[in-house]
Amino acid sequence: MKKKVLTFFSFYLFLSIPIFSYPQLNNNLNGKRTPLKWEHVSENKFSNKIIWESLNSTEILNNNFEEKALSNLKNNLNIKSIGRSVTVNSIAYPEISNYVPNAFVNDSNKKFTLSLRGISKVRNCGGNNIFSNCNDGILDIDYNFINYENFSFNTKITIQSLSNRRNGTKLGEASSLGFKAAKYFSPKLSIALGGENIIHFDSKSDLGRNFYLIASTFYSLNKKKDPSVLFLNAGIGSDFYGYKGNGYLAKTKCFGTPNLTGEGENFCSWGPIASLALTLNSRFAFINEWFGYGYGTGIAVRPFKDKPISLSLYATDFINNFPKYIQDGCPNNNCSARLYGSLSFSF
Repeated sequence: MKKKVLTFFSFYLFLSIPIFSYPQLNNNLNGKRTPLKWEHVSENKFSNKIIWESLNSTEILNNNFEEKALSNLKNNLNIKSIGRSVTVNSIAYPEISNYVPNAFVNDSNKKFTLSLRGISKVRNCGGNNIFSNCNDGILDIDYNFINYENFSFNTKITIQSLSNRRNGTKLGEASSLGFKAAKYFSPKLSIALGGENIIHFDSKSDLGRNFYLIASTFYSLNKKKDPSVLFLNAGIGSDFYGYKGNGYLAKTKCFGTPNLTGEGENFCSWGPIASLALTLNSRFAFINEWFGYGYGTGIAVRPFKDKPISLSLYATDFINNFPKYIQDGCPNNNCSARLYGSLSFSF
């Protein structure tokens, strides 16, 4: 009988251990019980990468865990490219540059991006903006060919002549092929190697053979669902990007003629390119870009909340004869303000 009582008592103590220990695991420094709170988190709230960080007991008991998690999320957003626009945590954002490419890996949810770019008048034309025979446009068709989480490769077909300007190239002539290979290195750094108008399908193209090596980074300015983000793209580019005075970095073979900077030969000049964009949210952005052939400043908007459509409008050459090397490309060596912009759609 004594043995049975001892066995029963031991078994009871064993079952009691979780009961006595449970309150200790759920007490804070003031001895008050703090039950766990569960919250449903939407898919877009976090990036696709889990960020682990060790915290000491004081930080946890002082309720600093959520604040630190939000701080990490603020600067570790999941940025993807859709043409010249981007997505932030799968939310479509407007264009962050027009002529200058970005280096972000393509968004796997978008297979095609169509971009229609227009310009109010070409630089060497003496006519008025927009309502004249000096305006022109191109159509870019980006195809998301290879897409992994940290690498993507897309091709770009450009149809240059959309206006039949001055009875020159006919509508749809001057088509070419380019590419972009982008690599993710860290949450704050992506690098892309690419080229635009590299392979010409006819002899009419005159936009240059524009290779580039570009890096992209960003900084989030708040913790909103669609945060304000500052984007920076910076790198080097050839031909159109290395036009005249901007092409001081190097000169390399240019994959053929015609080109802009080879003076009839198969060589192109290289120069620096960059863009800086402030997106106030997923609907509006201020943009400045230096693209070698000139510079531009403007805005981009996404007019429809649930559609990956971006509209942009920029001004260029609005500071008289700046940079100086553009003068001989303007009538009477006097350049005037011009407008350019685009309409893009991804699907």
